[in-house]
This record gives sequence, structure tokens and C-alpha cells, in this order.
Amino acid sequence: MKDKKPLPSSIIKGKPIFKRHLYISSVLFAAIILITTFTLFRLATDSLRDRVSAELTATSESLAQLIHEQIQNVNARLGPSNPDTEPQRHAEIQSFVERLVPQQEEILYVLIQDLKGEILWKAVRRGMELEQNQFSQILISPRNSRAPRMEVTSLGNPNMVYLDLIEPIFLYDPPELIVHFGIDKNVIENRFSGLRASIVRRILLGSSVVVGILSLAFIYVFWLLKRAQVVEAEAHVADRLAYLGTLAGGLAHEIRNPLSAINLNLQMIEEDVTEGATDISELSALLKGTKQEINRLDRLATNFLVYAKPLELEKQQFQAWELLDEVLMLVSRECAAAGIRLVKDDCARPVKLRADRDLLKQAVLNLIVNAQEAVLLKEPGKREIHLTVVAEDGQASIRVRDSGPGIGAEEARNLFKLFYSNKRGGTGLGLPIAQRIVERHGGRIEWRNVPEGGAEFAIWLGS
Repeated sequence: MKDKKPLPSSIIKGKPIFKRHLYISSVLFAAIILITTFTLFRLATDSLRDRVSAELTATSESLAQLIHEQIQNVNARLGPSNPDTEPQRHAEIQSFVERLVPQQEEILYVLIQDLKGEILWKAVRRGMELEQNQFSQILISPRNSRAPRMEVTSLGNPNMVYLDLIEPIFLYDPPELIVHFGIDKNVIENRFSGLRASIVRRILLGSSVVVGILSLAFIYVFWLLKRAQVVEAEAHVADRLAYLGTLAGGLAHEIRNPLSAINLNLQMIEEDVTEGATDISELSALLKGTKQEINRLDRLATNFLVYAKPLELEKQQFQAWELLDEVLMLVSRECAAAGIRLVKDDCARPVKLRADRDLLKQAVLNLIVNAQEAVLLKEPGKREIHLTVVAEDGQASIRVRDSGPGIGAEEARNLFKLFYSNKRGGTGLGLPIAQRIVERHGGRIEWRNVPEGGAEFAIWLGS
């Protein structure tokens, strides 16, 4: 038997991978622009918020330190607390606190309390006297604990929200005081308005540069997209021509051998007729061989048309065994003439299929023809083909097992390749056609060498 060089099982068709990548790149460019701008603004906002918070903390700490130093100075100058010096002590500290409020634009009030929750000194900015009605809610006492920073809605202006910040003052006499600062955070934020405007200008400038660069890249990407469409169309045409060339080359190779045999036989017949030879048996053999080669050409053309034409499925539901019975009727007489025993193994339960009945019948028939060619290599009496249907895990399997010599390593590598056949007279289209039909149904074909000898092919379909 003459081995035939296998052709590629598939031709890689042009796919719009480049085009898809260009679309993805365009989306990424737009996303980068938005994310970059948003991130810069977010960082600027967070930075300003941190600066404002730091400024508030620094203001409250510095004012608390001034009050602490003033109380210590007064205590050092007036000495221990007693009824004679207490009014002067109170007056001097109150005067100092009252001077603090006008000096600090952001300070709305200063309130000094003891640990019992009693107000010792207080000063309120003019126009904010109404806020004194809320002092009882912000005082710290054994019954009322609160966070060091607290937002308070103004009674005089409900749209205004200010902060009440507390700072402790540690003294020996009294042991501890707590200072409340009412701070208008809008005043602090206004101080940073210039910085904010500068940062926003820089962000806009940087974003404009980034947007400009990415826009140019975006335009270039679209130009590449148009170019890719042309290249892709050319690639599709080239792939199609290459695929047709491969099929034509394989078909020409397959046609050449039978034509050569026919030509040789006709030459021999012509010589016999010219020389007046009358050997009927020799002429009969030559004519028989010519007829076989013509049948081979016909089979090749038929199989090639089946493989090349688009497969349009007309699915219907039927019993798997009904399909096998129809196939057995087609091949039973041929198998009997060749001494091949067909065995239909029993199935435990009926198996229903939903598929194109005629196409699936063609696929099973091709597997049986392949099995016939395999078992003909065995001596008579050992030629068997077993057919069975199995249902497993929601799938149906139609299996064709032969008693032939099995599949060798070289044949296994080229089993489903187009025009590959190691059998005399084979077209190399039977298994590829079967595989194409089954895959069109969303199934698969599996094969294995069985331990007792021979090979088994299984068609797996959803039941």
C-alpha cells in the first residue's frame, strides 16, 4: 500500500484580531484620560483637605498654648488662689480671652471649662452671641463625652456649619482645663483658595497635555484601523485562495493516480487490439481495473463535494438505534460478501438524539466504511465490526469497533487530515467528513485502540 502525504487539517483563516485590539486600545486611551484627570483632581482635593485639617489643628494648639502661658503667668504673679486675688485673676484671664477673638479671623468664640462641665471664661465674636445657647451641648462633663472635633450648625445661620475644637490645658491648680474654639473652617479654606486655583490650573494644564498626546495617538489608532481593514480584507482573500489551492492540489493529486491507471490500461488494450490479440481474460482484467479506477474517481468527486459544501442542519428527534438499523441495511450485503460479521450490541435503554438524521447517518457510515477497510487486513473468520449506543452524563455515544490491526503512531498523527489515507483506493475524505459533520452538531469524535485488538471510534453528541 502506498502512503499518501497528508495535507494540513485546517487552514488558518484571517481573523480580526488586530482590529479588535485597535478597538480595545481606543477604549483604553479614553479610559486613561478620564482616570488620569479624576486621579489628579482627587489627589488635589485630598491634599487641600489635609492642609485645612492641619491648619485647624495648628491654630487650636497655638491658641491653647497662649492661654496656657497666660494662666501660668497670672498664677505666678498673683500667687495661690484666695478670695482677695480671685477676682483680679478672673478678670485678667477674661480680658486676655476677649482680646484673642478679634485677633483671629477664624475664631468665632473661645470657651474655657473645668472638668465638671462649668464655664470659667468665655468670649464670643460680635454677631455670634446666639451661639452661646448651644454651649451646654458641647461642654465635656462626666455625663457627656464627645470627640475632639465636632461640627455644629449655627443657630443664627442654619446654612453655616462651624467646628468646635477642644484642647486640654494641664495645670497643677486647677489640675486641668479644657479650651473650646469655635472655628469657621470657611475662613481657613479661603486662605487656601489661591493654592487651590494654582493646583487646578496645573492639573488642567497637565491634563490638556495628556489629552493632546492621547488624542493624537487616538487619531493614529483610527488611521491604523482603516489600514487594518484593508490588510484584513487582503488577508482573507489570500487565505481563501490558499485554502482553495490546497484543496485543488490535493484533489489533483488524488485524480492523477486513477487517471494514470486508466491511461495505462487503455494503452494495453489498444496494443492488444492493434496486434490482434484475443486473450479475453486479459482484456476483461484490464477493463475491470479501468472500471474500478472510474468508480474511485466518482467516489472521490462525491466525497469532495460533500466535504466542500456548507452544512445546513435540519435537526429532528429520533432513536439512535433506528439510525444504526438504517446504516446496517446499507452495508450488510457488502459486509456479508466480504466475510465481515456485523454485531449490534444491546443497549440497556433507548437513547434519543436530536440531530440532522441524514448527515449523522453519513458520518456513521463513513466510520463503518473505515472499519471495513481495517478488518479486510485480517484473515476471514476474524473480521468483525461491533456497533453500540451508550448514554453517559447527558450525552449519547455511537461507537464503531473493529477487529482490525488497530491504528499505528504515524496514522494516529494524520488520522483526520484531509486526503490522508494508507489504504489502497482510499480517498482520505471519510474521517474528515465525519468529523466535520459531528463538530457541526457541537459534538466530537474520539478514538482508541482496544486491548483485544482493533480500534474503536465514538461519536459524542448531546442527547
